[in-house]
Amino acid sequence: MPEGLKKLLEPFLALSTGKRLVVAGVALASLLAFAALIVVANKTDYRPLFSNLNSDDAGEIVKKLKEQKVPYQISDDGKALLVPADKVYDLRLSLASDGLPQGGGIGFEIFDRKNFGMTEFVQKLNYQRALQGELSRTISQLSGVESARVHLAIPEKSLFKEAEKPATASVVLKMKSNRSLRDSEVQGVVHLVASSIEGMDPDNVTVLDSRGKMLSTSSSSDPATRLTGARQEAQRQFEKGTEDKLQSLLDKVVGTGRSAARVSASFDMKKVERFEERYDPETAAVRSEQRSEEKGGTTTTASGVPGVQSNMARTGGPAAAGSTGGGTKSDETLNYEVSRTTARTFEPEGALSKISVAILVDGKYELSPGAKPDAKPKYQPRSPDELSKIEALVKSAVGFNAERGDQVTVANIPFQDTGEGGMEPPAWYEAPIAQLGIKYAVIALGFLALLLFVIRPLMKVLKVEKPASFLPVANEAETSRMLEEQRREQEKLRLTQLELVEKVKQDPYQVAQILQNWLTHKE
Repeated sequence: MPEGLKKLLEPFLALSTGKRLVVAGVALASLLAFAALIVVANKTDYRPLFSNLNSDDAGEIVKKLKEQKVPYQISDDGKALLVPADKVYDLRLSLASDGLPQGGGIGFEIFDRKNFGMTEFVQKLNYQRALQGELSRTISQLSGVESARVHLAIPEKSLFKEAEKPATASVVLKMKSNRSLRDSEVQGVVHLVASSIEGMDPDNVTVLDSRGKMLSTSSSSDPATRLTGARQEAQRQFEKGTEDKLQSLLDKVVGTGRSAARVSASFDMKKVERFEERYDPETAAVRSEQRSEEKGGTTTTASGVPGVQSNMARTGGPAAAGSTGGGTKSDETLNYEVSRTTARTFEPEGALSKISVAILVDGKYELSPGAKPDAKPKYQPRSPDELSKIEALVKSAVGFNAERGDQVTVANIPFQDTGEGGMEPPAWYEAPIAQLGIKYAVIALGFLALLLFVIRPLMKVLKVEKPASFLPVANEAETSRMLEEQRREQEKLRLTQLELVEKVKQDPYQVAQILQNWLTHKE
């Protein structure tokens, strides 16, 4: 054993066997605890890379992660992959450049793999699969849709128009929790699929949810139903838009989260056409006017042999056979009619007939005079003047019309503290730099606790009195001198003891008197 190690272990070897076992056990337990603390503090923080993955996408992503030698974990349900937190965004960009995740199904990338022995039937089948995959990916991007699956039935084209069968499609949507699609959004999905397939009629597209509920309706099956749905959707949009407008106004007046607005509107869906005809007896108008005029004069009668020469005028010829005198005749007719006005009016369909608004306003919270700063504020209701001003603002915002029967109600009621006034900022300890500081602080505290509560008490236990043989000396001469002095002192002590024994034997009475005097003096 080396001399240095021997001197280091001398205090430990000087202990008893029981103490050695205790010291060794404490040291081993301390080392294990400190090692476990370091391992836990340096444990890799895994964050989700992608979630809700299908088996195909998960397999492709795992393959890429293995190629890049990136550690990963798979969630219990197998739909999420977790990677180190510092590599999440880099990996997302890298995988996006490779087209991952694909979102389920096979798209047009199926044609990237060349296969010259592929038949025409397989080509058509692959094209249909690609269409289904691309449509599923596109529909899955819609807000509220978790996943989608599209099935297409595209029949073969025929030479005869009568023999052709229409193409059909079925779409199954899996919605996110507490989400649903409006009728307009469902019709958007229907037209998306119909527009992607040549010659497909939107009536041949069926949309279902994951529970088997029919979401789409035929556009030509029931026009009344479609019209009713469109009117209800328009009414909901009007009410929602008015509520948002009022809420933004109230937030600036009473503060965010201190008010609530609800609107109920009624629309007149009747289609009205009016025909109006008015007569004015005080005013006469000329309806028609007719005029005729005749004028008379001298009439000459031809004579001679009939023919061209007879009818032509002759100069210096005989006078006309006969003549008659003439006059003038004039007729005028006027027709009058009473003035009449005709009007044809079409009133717009869906005019607002009535609107009702309910406004709920919270009060004020103020500290009582002389209250402590940390005391809970006391509720104070708003004054009637404030409520009247709020009501006037609301009436102006919605276009209040008393003749129409509109209603506006403003109530001041204390809100329950639900903590929904706004999103609280994240705690300071959730920041990455804070978590890193906490990790190293825990390691430092653990090491300090090990020093104070384990190593320090252990050193006190090991600090024992060393025997003389282990005391350090300058040289051999000094050691010999010290041993000689100890021997002399021990010899003197031994001689003194022998002398006392001899004296006691020689005069025991005197010794007894001396001891008696000592005891008496002591008392």
